[in-house]
Amino acid sequence: MKRYLDLVPISAKVHRKQSRMSIFCIVLSVFLVTAIFGMADMFVRSQIAKTQAEAGNWHVGIQGISGEDASVIATRPDVNALAPYDVLNYDGEQEYTLGGTETLICGTDEALFTDIFSGMVAEGGFPRSDSEAMLTENARDMLDLSIGDEVAIETPDGTEHRFTVSGFAKNSSNLMSDDSYGVFVTAGGFRSLSPSTGEGTDPLNGTTVYYVQFSDTGEIQSKIADMKRQLGLSDEQVFENTKLLGLLGQSANSFMTQVYTGAGVLFVLVLFSGIMMIASSLNSNVSQRTEFFGLMRCIGATPKQVMRLVRKEALGWCRFAIPAGVAAGVALTWALCLVLRALSPKHFGSMPTLAISVPSILAGTVVGLLTVLLAARSPAKRASKVSPLSAVSGSASDLQPVRKAANTKWLKVETSLGIHHAKSSRKNYALMIASFGLCIVLFLSFSVTIDFMNHTLTPLYPWAPDISIVSADSTRSVDRNYVDELENNPAVETVYGRMFAYDVPATLNGEALTVDLISYEHSQFQWAADYLQSGTLDAVRNELGTGLAVFDSRGTVQDGDSVVLEVGGEHAEIEIAGTLSASPFNSPNGSTIIICSEDTFQKIMGEGDYTVIDMQLVADATDDDVNAIHRTYGTGHSFVDKRMDNSSVQGVYYSVWLFLYGFLALIALITVFNVINSIALSVTARTKQYGVFRAIGLSAHQLSRMIVAEAATYAISGCIIGTLLGLACHRLLFDLLISSHWGDAWTIPYAELGIILLIVVLSVVVAVHGPIKRMRELSIVDTISAE
Repeated sequence: MKRYLDLVPISAKVHRKQSRMSIFCIVLSVFLVTAIFGMADMFVRSQIAKTQAEAGNWHVGIQGISGEDASVIATRPDVNALAPYDVLNYDGEQEYTLGGTETLICGTDEALFTDIFSGMVAEGGFPRSDSEAMLTENARDMLDLSIGDEVAIETPDGTEHRFTVSGFAKNSSNLMSDDSYGVFVTAGGFRSLSPSTGEGTDPLNGTTVYYVQFSDTGEIQSKIADMKRQLGLSDEQVFENTKLLGLLGQSANSFMTQVYTGAGVLFVLVLFSGIMMIASSLNSNVSQRTEFFGLMRCIGATPKQVMRLVRKEALGWCRFAIPAGVAAGVALTWALCLVLRALSPKHFGSMPTLAISVPSILAGTVVGLLTVLLAARSPAKRASKVSPLSAVSGSASDLQPVRKAANTKWLKVETSLGIHHAKSSRKNYALMIASFGLCIVLFLSFSVTIDFMNHTLTPLYPWAPDISIVSADSTRSVDRNYVDELENNPAVETVYGRMFAYDVPATLNGEALTVDLISYEHSQFQWAADYLQSGTLDAVRNELGTGLAVFDSRGTVQDGDSVVLEVGGEHAEIEIAGTLSASPFNSPNGSTIIICSEDTFQKIMGEGDYTVIDMQLVADATDDDVNAIHRTYGTGHSFVDKRMDNSSVQGVYYSVWLFLYGFLALIALITVFNVINSIALSVTARTKQYGVFRAIGLSAHQLSRMIVAEAATYAISGCIIGTLLGLACHRLLFDLLISSHWGDAWTIPYAELGIILLIVVLSVVVAVHGPIKRMRELSIVDTISAE
């Protein structure tokens, strides 16, 4: 042995048992970071792929520019693709039709389908000439078309423009919801349909939008700024693909900036949690080896050499702990990705499998090394201050002088000693409560993301239909017999109709108002039960002349009110028997929405058919099933297909839900491990002291109470500090992510706080069980001589 540092491997072998917990803490910290960042990376990758498929792989859109300016943009070295996009009849009010169905006309070029929407072509290809057109699949299915067939598009002036079908594009959610077809033509074909519409030389008056895809995704905002300067573009002319750039971390949107800030705060909390966990472990480890450091001082080691030895020993643990933590984090990431894909390939099909997340591995490695180096500073200094006298005395307690005796006035001796032991070393006490507290802070901070998810993503309500048959003129013209027929259709799981009466004049307490009266049947009343804010549903179901009001912020109608409707010169009274917090409807004119039974509706408005018939399909319903329903029942009505919208909403909501709740579960698991580990280390560090207490007559039961009192002191102090700091962080993140955007007022998260405090308490109960059992089984001699 030539240097004191050569003692590190020898010491590691001798003190393998004491080092085990410290290594476990490092593994746990690295595992936490690797798993969190790995799942975040996989989630972002899957959402990027999904966004590119659904919304297009474009980064910024530009409008109101000339063709010359577009050519300049296309020749920029940082631009990979530029695709023009012009549209007619987007809102369905310009009366372009194909086979009698409203049709959206898009003028573009092949780049839109090869670079921007690369997976959109289902069959064939983009038109090669101005006389060709590519149609959406719903037009193919409903009109029984094939490639090479001729179609005629009717314009508002009654003329027909004929095109040869060159291919078919996949359906989009907005076309299916509007019961419209889509037709894609070249720029020349587009101008033939409307010569006055096309490129505009006057900024902001041109109708063509150019989608820009950059060659790489780094520093996109600087590229956009340079493009604006080069062409003199205003902010109104340039808009970004906010969702895609947000996922790429390149959005300049103020809301996304707040999201990035919130993510940064959570990252810092994870980092500090790891530091506190490892620091607490190292501190306890040093406390157990006071004699060793004192003996080193006796043979001539300087405080600096002792500090270097502690740091090198801690870094030596990293050789095993960091690879093990990274491997465990990667394995968990792979397992979760595989489980998600297996549970729902439809929603999580884009989730990578067995993919390596370089950012998560780097984050886990860097955080592991950083936390060990930072956490080892305080224990290293403490070890360097051990005097040679401590080695001779063999007492670890010599590290901290006794400033004050245990207070036995109000508590039993063993309980007082337990509390006194917890507070005897200020640094250890601070590290322990910080370790406990940060787990609470981390849990409360991450819980804000659940509120954020519930604001940004709306789950499907139970009444959300897959298919709707809607009266074209909003009258009661949809045959109610359709309901009986559709109930027997094997592709239909649930079918339900509603009657509507819009803007009905009414009076309430002598004041005039307008009412939208809507009927419910049995299934809809069952769904409404979960959203009943006050009152009763039974009266509305069974008694004529009663109804439910839908809550509005004005509080126009209250339970018990009688609303008098004026219908055809006669008056009809409805008594409000309850209030719903949510419904499938909103009134654009601000009318009060009242829901009643079908019998009450027909008594007031007269006999008639439905205004809307909604259907929920079975899980294995096919496009052919839907097309058959469309042909049979959709003639003369609006046929609304919401399946794509519903699938997208449900997929995003559940993927984010599982992602965020998985994080909270992981944090809860880390909390349990941290508490158990901290208590075990604390008890192990005082093994000799407990042996001395046993030698002077303390019973095993009294020793158990001492250990419980010490653990409870750490837990109570940590819970108090963690609660105060956690609520502060929770409010900071809530204001940053939610209040600033939606205006919600912050409230104390009692449920989340109760959950994490209960987890800490239960963890302490489990944590003290093992050490107490060990202390009882050890003989007094073994306890005093334990290493």
